[in-house]
Amino acid sequence: MPVQRNSSIVLLFLALGVPVFAQSTEAAPTEPAADQPVPHRSRVQVPCWKQAGMTPDMVNRRWKLEDQQKTRIAQVCSEPSTSAQQKHDKIEQIHADTDRALAQLIPVNELKAFNKCQAEVDQRRPKAPGEKELGPCGGVIPASAADGTTAPAADHRHTNTPNNQ
Repeated sequence: MPVQRNSSIVLLFLALGVPVFAQSTEAAPTEPAADQPVPHRSRVQVPCWKQAGMTPDMVNRRWKLEDQQKTRIAQVCSEPSTSAQQKHDKIEQIHADTDRALAQLIPVNELKAFNKCQAEVDQRRPKAPGEKELGPCGGVIPASAADGTTAPAADHRHTNTPNNQ
């Protein structure tokens, strides 16, 4: 009985496998016909860090600094005993510390070129309709259109450091 079961399984595989194999060995057309449009590949943009002349090590160290910044901000946001103004002040200090560390890591010209490129990329990627901008502690940033002032900048920073110029 086991021989009959094994042979029926083998026959089943052969019956199903031969047509699949025959289909995969057919010659695929290598060139599109003259009347068919050639598929267009979207141009892949060179990353901003490369355009700015930054090294991969600089990028990795920048990411590490930004991760540390996010962790420190999350700790400030989770402190129940601090007021909103105290949290704001602490977060501004964290931003300033990170900006100073980035200025020591990345030369000013490269950092300006990187920030300019990132701003251009952000402008090409519009926000979805109705998408709200969140603050550092997760709250929605209110639109200031009612009182005639402009909404805060995308990076929510108020210090004049090399990273924000």
